[in-house]
Amino acid sequence: MKTSARLIVPEVVQTSNMDCGPAALKCLLEGFGIHVHYGRLREACQTDVDGTSIDTMETVANQLGLQAEQIMLPADHVLIDEARALPAIAVVVLPNGIVHFVVVWRRHGSFVQIMDPATGRRWTRSARFLSELLVHTMAVPASDWRKYAASDDFLRPLRRRMDLLGITGHTRDLRASAAANPDWRPIAALDAGVRTLDSLVNSGAIQAGAQAARVLDSFLEKPESIPEHYWSVRPGPAEDQLLLRGAVLVRALGTSKAGQTAPTSPELIAALQQPPLRPGRELLRLLFADGAFTPAAILTALAVASGAVILEVILFRSLLDLGRSLSLASQRLGAIAAVVVFSLVLLLLEVPVTSSLLRLGRRLELRLRLAFLRKLPRLGDRYFQSRLKSDMAERSHSIHLIRRLPELAGQLLRYSFELVFTTAGIIWLDPAAASLAILAALTAVAIPLLSEPWLMERDLRFRTHSGALTHFYLDALLGLVAIHTHGAQPALRREHESLLTEWARAGLNLQRAVISLETVQFLAGFGLAIWLLASHLGRSGESGAILLLVYWALNLPALGQEIALIAWQYPSYRNVTLRLLEPLGAIEQTPARPDVAFQPHASAASVAFENVSVTVAGHTVLEDIALSVKAGDHIAIVGPSGAGKSSLVGLLLGWHRPAAGRVLVDGVELDTEAVERLRPHIAWVDPAVQLWNRPLKENLEYGLPAEPRMPLDQAIDAAELRRVLDRLPEGPATPLGEGGGLVSGGEGQRVRFGRALLRPGVRLVILDEPFRGLDLNQRRALLERARQLWRDATLLSISHDIADTLAFERVIVLEAGRIAEQGHPRELAENRGSRLYAMLQAEQQVREGLWSSGDWRRVLLQDGVLIEQ
Repeated sequence: MKTSARLIVPEVVQTSNMDCGPAALKCLLEGFGIHVHYGRLREACQTDVDGTSIDTMETVANQLGLQAEQIMLPADHVLIDEARALPAIAVVVLPNGIVHFVVVWRRHGSFVQIMDPATGRRWTRSARFLSELLVHTMAVPASDWRKYAASDDFLRPLRRRMDLLGITGHTRDLRASAAANPDWRPIAALDAGVRTLDSLVNSGAIQAGAQAARVLDSFLEKPESIPEHYWSVRPGPAEDQLLLRGAVLVRALGTSKAGQTAPTSPELIAALQQPPLRPGRELLRLLFADGAFTPAAILTALAVASGAVILEVILFRSLLDLGRSLSLASQRLGAIAAVVVFSLVLLLLEVPVTSSLLRLGRRLELRLRLAFLRKLPRLGDRYFQSRLKSDMAERSHSIHLIRRLPELAGQLLRYSFELVFTTAGIIWLDPAAASLAILAALTAVAIPLLSEPWLMERDLRFRTHSGALTHFYLDALLGLVAIHTHGAQPALRREHESLLTEWARAGLNLQRAVISLETVQFLAGFGLAIWLLASHLGRSGESGAILLLVYWALNLPALGQEIALIAWQYPSYRNVTLRLLEPLGAIEQTPARPDVAFQPHASAASVAFENVSVTVAGHTVLEDIALSVKAGDHIAIVGPSGAGKSSLVGLLLGWHRPAAGRVLVDGVELDTEAVERLRPHIAWVDPAVQLWNRPLKENLEYGLPAEPRMPLDQAIDAAELRRVLDRLPEGPATPLGEGGGLVSGGEGQRVRFGRALLRPGVRLVILDEPFRGLDLNQRRALLERARQLWRDATLLSISHDIADTLAFERVIVLEAGRIAEQGHPRELAENRGSRLYAMLQAEQQVREGLWSSGDWRRVLLQDGVLIEQ
């Protein structure tokens, strides 16, 4: 760790629109030498902490080893050195009105170095950045602001602003006047007057110096003449309060002592402890997975082939002189035969080398692809909840690029060996030029190596934007009907255009960097080659070896160009590998123990919640839940939208982990391993359950751990899918479309219900709005059927049909993440003071007063025919 910040801000590009907080935080930490794992930090901001809150940014930064504090100061003080506000996380407003985190690193003259998680590192003019800052208004005690205004944190930037305006006389009296007058108005008027003067001087209305000082004096005599928007504080709603306007920052003062503020979140601890990914080492490990013999043999063959190329040049040059010595035809034929044999040997050496490199590439791709496909099912749901599906698809698609990596590595080694042998040949021909030859060789290698980090950042930015860009295509395809229905094309097009612009800009910046480096490489290489030849001719004049020396000298920059072109492709392959290794290195969800066998006729499960609280993205969605469910109970759960109903059952499915308290199933705490053991015995019906673009039969049988509980025809009849089956063009072999798009919403729910009915050994049934999209009578009939079929299992039913709860033995009413009341539904329905009674009355009023009103025109859609009623 280090206490001083880096000169150049590290670049961290977000992978989704909600990741600017963790990306900015990682950038700030990396700038002070504190490594955190970005993936784990993102997960923490999606679960344990609120990654969209600047208060949380301050807390997490201190927990991870920074001395950070949240400050609010006038916007024009942010970039003044005397304010000591940088480096910091700032809040800006995007052109579309959305607030966004950026890292403001340093000011360089009239430019500011900024790391924008949406676009990467950029340098922007100070005036433009200040216009983007979010100016926040907050009520503060007048005494606190007056104390701050008398401190150096306020007076030094103010003094600097006055110096820039040429007002030096007032500067000397600032501290005395601020300390002498306990009222807040004089110092606030001075601040507002200087801000007004700055605007006037920049517009050319007045001149800095004496004229500005006179205008300031007039402002201080009549403070009411200063326009209101130049004041950083104004009188507040209460007599002892002020309304402070300014920018909110989280500034970093350096690193803190180890253990000073330890993180409490397990995800934050993991983000600190997980080592950084090293794609180079991982690629080497995969290449040597079959042993070191093949790579060593290829390396040796490449060295021999490269040396033979140099010998080939010497041989052909010797033939020019040897031709005069070989007078007999047989001698010349022998020489030609020797050259042919030598060339054939080189050709035969190339064949196994090339085939071995191609074989290594195929094996490397296959290993990575298999590892990726094996890893995905082992990752927990929390991992995918914090990542774009399109981004994961892009990572999988990019694996094919790795296939060329061994081939490129072989070319790089070949050119490097040739560079070494060529340099040795030049030194052999002209020992006096050894230093120039070595300098030319080192320059040819040093330029691509030194420029690699620079290119790496640009390539990673480009690839990150490419991964984020793909989600627009997937969203447009999945939501095409909704987009057309609601006229969302312009909004989607604007968002796509903004990201497409950044993607194009990143691509242009990458190509611009490559071309610039190629130009530098060309000029440096050929400049040194010309210098080498000129020095040789100056010392030796014409000689018999001059042509060979010219060839080798000019070959040095050509080899350097080839090495550079290959080396500059390494960042691309490294970043592809890095994006692949991120999920491969993620912590796997602990599988169920193999000694726990599936029980097709297990008994019902008992469930207990002991003072459970659940936090998602720093927000509490469930708080202090104390609930006991006996084995075989059927319980209804109701409450307004957002009350926490789905989050409650999500604990049993493993979607959430308790932030406090614990969940018990059959008296055993529900940890990751217990969830895995319980899942095969859960029947879950929810509109979020995926329907696949496969035939109806395969959709119904999907995920069965053993033989189905009932025959398929019986499940089809129980779920009232017979008419759906008869309507499908190819019967049970008809694909249902992506996400069940070829069936209606109600039919899709019945398919999900039928899939749940086939599951054997069900101990716990979770029905979350199971029959949404069906009419009231059909919903009630199917719910009654579900309760009858699962009468021996524990059943939890979430519904917005309040009247349906009266058929249950117990009802739970949730409000704002808490259990508002629970008990027998009929007893609660008779209690006029209960929440269930109020909800029943509200539902009845809607049905009788709204839907039964004569103001509606009623039509019936039956079998595709619209009938007026």
